[in-house]
Amino acid sequence: MADMWTIERDDEGIAWVGLDAPGKSTNTLDRQVLDAFETVISGFEKNPPNGIVLYSKKEAGFIAGADIEMLGELEEEVLRGVLEDGKALLDRFEALPCASVAMIHGHCLGGGLEVALACDRRVARTDAEAGSPEVKLGLIPGLGASYRLPALLGAAEGMKLVLTGKTLDAETARSAGLFDEVVPERHLRTAARAAIRKGKRGKKAHKSFKEGALDTRPARALTARQMRKKTSEKLREEHYPAPFRMIDAFEEYGVSRDLLEEETDLFVDLARTKTSKNLRRVFMLREKMKHQAELPPGKLEIGHVHVIGAGEMGAEIAAWAALKGFEVSLTDIDRDVLAKAVQKAHRLFETEDDEIKSRGDLRPPRNRFIADLAGDGVKKADLVIDALPEKLELKSDVFGELEGRMKDTALIATNTSSLRLKDMAGALKKPGRLVGLHFFNPVRKMPLVEVVKAGRTTKRAMTQAAAFAVAIDKTAVSCADSPGFIVNRALTPYLLEAARMLEEGYKPELIDAAAERFGMAQGPVEVADHVGLDIALDVARHLKEAFPEQVGEIPQRICDLVEEGHFGVKSGRGFYTYEDGEPEKDDLDDDECDPESLDAMADRLILPLLNACAALIREEVVSDSDEIDAALIFGAGFAPFRGGPIAYARERGVKTVVSSLKALQKEHEAARFKPDDGWKSLTA
Repeated sequence: MADMWTIERDDEGIAWVGLDAPGKSTNTLDRQVLDAFETVISGFEKNPPNGIVLYSKKEAGFIAGADIEMLGELEEEVLRGVLEDGKALLDRFEALPCASVAMIHGHCLGGGLEVALACDRRVARTDAEAGSPEVKLGLIPGLGASYRLPALLGAAEGMKLVLTGKTLDAETARSAGLFDEVVPERHLRTAARAAIRKGKRGKKAHKSFKEGALDTRPARALTARQMRKKTSEKLREEHYPAPFRMIDAFEEYGVSRDLLEEETDLFVDLARTKTSKNLRRVFMLREKMKHQAELPPGKLEIGHVHVIGAGEMGAEIAAWAALKGFEVSLTDIDRDVLAKAVQKAHRLFETEDDEIKSRGDLRPPRNRFIADLAGDGVKKADLVIDALPEKLELKSDVFGELEGRMKDTALIATNTSSLRLKDMAGALKKPGRLVGLHFFNPVRKMPLVEVVKAGRTTKRAMTQAAAFAVAIDKTAVSCADSPGFIVNRALTPYLLEAARMLEEGYKPELIDAAAERFGMAQGPVEVADHVGLDIALDVARHLKEAFPEQVGEIPQRICDLVEEGHFGVKSGRGFYTYEDGEPEKDDLDDDECDPESLDAMADRLILPLLNACAALIREEVVSDSDEIDAALIFGAGFAPFRGGPIAYARERGVKTVVSSLKALQKEHEAARFKPDDGWKSLTA
């Protein structure tokens, strides 16, 4: 514990205090770290230095918030004690007679930001990022950010960070007033010294007229109404209570020490909610998948990526890989398609310009991205990604032709969403090099990549492919080579059931409202239009061949729309008509939105999805149910606050789910609702 915080006093009497939490790649706040910090503060209270610079010895960043696992293990009163002790500790640090500076690089999030806010000033390296993401875990700040952020930035801007959980890059944080200065690495210590020389930051003698006017109860009530309106546009209070409880507290107490005290009660209450427990579980799922897939530095053998097919998916995969630091060549037989892909890539690079600058890239992505009409990049590629149309004969022909030009160690990854890898492997002399890398559209936004193992795929191919997915900031979930893999296998019954309900006369808006009431990010009708009805139909047909009973008859409504060229968003019309990418929806009357009816509709949609997940477990497409939960949350927008489909089924009760499926099977006289035998393993 003594080695956790190190103190070095320089010839100016400045104490440089470095944190290096043992056994962790990233600094997080837990009881041990705070106890050791108390020892440091006690020493400074007895013998104050001329200034204090807090910094991290970890490459990953400053402090990445609280230890999430620790939160789940603490009893209520113990948690309350940790929070109260932590706040008292930061108050003592803030009260020290000498100036203090947080010298920040990388992540400065949650509790890490709260430590930095207790300093007089904050200087940051260009790669730093800061935020209060607790709301994304169903919580609010626990160590004073709900008070210190509005006090520093003003009520509106400070509360916005707390309520949205948004993370700011270094320059944005500086513009907002969160960072005092942003400099390159070589100037960081100099900037910290200069900030110390400015002395202790004095408290404002009086508030500005604007802040004073805002701190009246009527003004706060108006501001709170505006906050609730904006928050309600994105979240439902019954699903995500944390931001709404925070707004209530702000309205009651304003930016005051009373708010600081209320924060503890709110945090403890919210930590006990199902929403927070499930959101914390989702966070741990993402971390689990990352740690399973990532490799130690220097072990990733992929440097050059060659993408075949410059259509929508291929173009985005290539651009994203270049943005994330890889050498990329993109090829297509159509010169015009390739030219459009280059333009799209450059637009992405311009959009992400702040991120590129913050990472300090020596070579901009456009210099790593090559339009390769001749396809010569395959010769030096370590990974070749197939983004060709879903035609087995085409892919097999291309694989057979390019293998002879590839390096012996290079891997071939296919982005197929419906074809079996085993059917493609026959075209290769080294079938062990073939792996599935199934991206989701749009690549720049969707966090999931399914990493698919065929029967002869080597362990090296799986390991390298999954590590590549992590290296481009995706969540990699591994699965076996089975029709639809994980997401499409589970999502297709959900989408098809929505189409059947449309044929029965249900309004599309009502179907979507039922799913959104359940907690889905977007209703199934709109999801199908975004996926593309042509793609959804193609996947459904493949799945029906493999699982005719579970998939059932494909609704004629989808077939007709596809035949007429109405594919959804990309054609301007699908189930909905679209204007500038937005669906034209009719308003629903209150009497149409009876909660009991909506819940019954949601059951009819969600239960077939859950049933497919049980089948995935029975067929051993995944190694454990966590992979299903992660895949459906990050790849299909399954309600995060429910913890994933299997977590939801367990919480609801597996026996209840099975009996509900049987009831639907009887009501609709449909075998597609027959409970899968996979449920038996979940009740064991």
